[in-house]
Amino acid sequence: MTLLVLAESGDETAIRFARFASDGGVETLVVADFDRLAVTVTVSRDLNSHSTVLVDGYPPVGIFCRGRLGSSPSSAPAARFAASEQEATLWAALALWPGPVINRPTVHGYPARLDPLELASSSPGIRPAGTITNGRDATGNHAYRTSCYTQLDPAARDVYDVVHLTQIDERRTHQLLFAAASTFEVNGPGHELDLAHRVVIRRWLQAKQTDFAIVTVDTMDSPHGTLRLLEASPWANHHQFRSVEDAAYTALLDRLVR
Repeated sequence: MTLLVLAESGDETAIRFARFASDGGVETLVVADFDRLAVTVTVSRDLNSHSTVLVDGYPPVGIFCRGRLGSSPSSAPAARFAASEQEATLWAALALWPGPVINRPTVHGYPARLDPLELASSSPGIRPAGTITNGRDATGNHAYRTSCYTQLDPAARDVYDVVHLTQIDERRTHQLLFAAASTFEVNGPGHELDLAHRVVIRRWLQAKQTDFAIVTVDTMDSPHGTLRLLEASPWANHHQFRSVEDAAYTALLDRLVR
C-alpha cells in the first residue's frame, strides 16, 4: 500500500507529511517529475472514461496533489509543447482517477483557483474585502493577480497587473485550516469562528474538490454576523499550522487510506 504525493522536491510540507505517514506504517513517496509515473486516460465513444496512475509500476492507494510537476520553463518550443501535453494528461488522469485524491484537479484548476470574491458574491453571510485595481495609488498589504491568483508583493506590482488588493491586520483575523473532514482554527483573536460560516466555506471548497486549504477571514468589524473573506489558498504550509500539524496529517491520511 503506497501513497503518492505529487510535489516539488523542495516542498517541505509534502516531505513532512510523507515522513509522518511512513512513521505510521504507510509507505509514502514524494514524486517531483514524470520519470516515475505512468499515466493513461481512455475515453470511449459513449463518453465512458478510464484512468490509471502508476508509480514505479504499481498503483497507489491514494494521491495527494501539492501542485504541478515539471514546472521549470524551457526555451525550446518542442520541450514546452511536450511539458504541456504531460501536464494535460496528468490533469485529466487525476481528475478521473477513481481512488481518493486530496486537492483533485478539476475544471476549477490544477491546483484549484480559490477566488474569495467568488464566494463573497454568492453567500449572504460573507462580504468582499479589498478592491480590484491596477492603480498605483491604491493601498493594501496583501495582493494577488486576478488572472492567475498568484500572490505578489503589493509594492512590487507592475502597472499592468490587475490585482485584488486588501489590507490585512493579523491581530484581527481568524485563520482556518481545512484538512479532509476536519477544520482547525490555527490563529485567531481569542474566540472561535461561527460554525455556520465554517460550513459555508467548507461547502465552497468541496465544490472545487479542495480538501486541504488555508483560509483567512476577518470578523472584527463585520456587523450582523457577516465576515470578510480575505484569502483562500490550496497552498497550506506547515509553518501556518504547527499547533495542529499531526492532527491535520492524520485527517489527510484517514481520507487517503479509508
